[in-house]
Amino acid sequence: MDSGARPPQQPAASEVEICDAFQEVVLQLLRLKNIFHFSQSTFNLALTIFSRLLASVKVKERLLQCVTITSLRLAVKFNEEEELIPRIKDFIKHYGSGYTPNELLRMELAILDKLHWDLYIGTPLDFLTIFHALVVLGWPHVVELLPQRNPSLHVASLTRQLQHCMAGHQLLQFKGSTLALVIITLELERLMPDWWTPISDLLKKAQISIEQLRCCMDLVKHQLRTF
Repeated sequence: MDSGARPPQQPAASEVEICDAFQEVVLQLLRLKNIFHFSQSTFNLALTIFSRLLASVKVKERLLQCVTITSLRLAVKFNEEEELIPRIKDFIKHYGSGYTPNELLRMELAILDKLHWDLYIGTPLDFLTIFHALVVLGWPHVVELLPQRNPSLHVASLTRQLQHCMAGHQLLQFKGSTLALVIITLELERLMPDWWTPISDLLKKAQISIEQLRCCMDLVKHQLRTF
């Protein structure tokens, strides 16, 4: 390894294209979430489904829109009440794509097959909520340090940070639990001098290594610079 400093490398053109494409997917999911008033957990599950698929197969660019809307439809079917599930034609109308209902249904089956019909794993938001609750219950003095001493408002603020990080394709390599714990870690590091005590406890509970935490933390810090 060279001891001399190297100039920062510019990201390859293909990496920039992937990053732009993934950010567009996140924006499209958010637009549909807001149009149909889906829950935050549905949005996070849709993004998790999309990310899991992206990690297992190479999705062709021409199919990105179809995969995006299908990931959301699957999340809606899993999370939302039956009366809140829009018809497939309504999805197509608001999405503005040229896909037919049959094409979307075939994509649903293809995604389910790739994910072995196991749609649900804990999303980053699930872990963020759980970790936050464990910290507040285990170290009650943390509440005194929160804005307006309100845990709910604090979780909402951390959720916005989490969403911003989930738009960074480089963070797809980490488990949702790791990403959520990094968000909690950075916040506690800012709030309290003895932040390592609750974090070390959460590391053991979540079975996350310090190396994983540090590696993810570097990327999260970089991503949050644009928050």
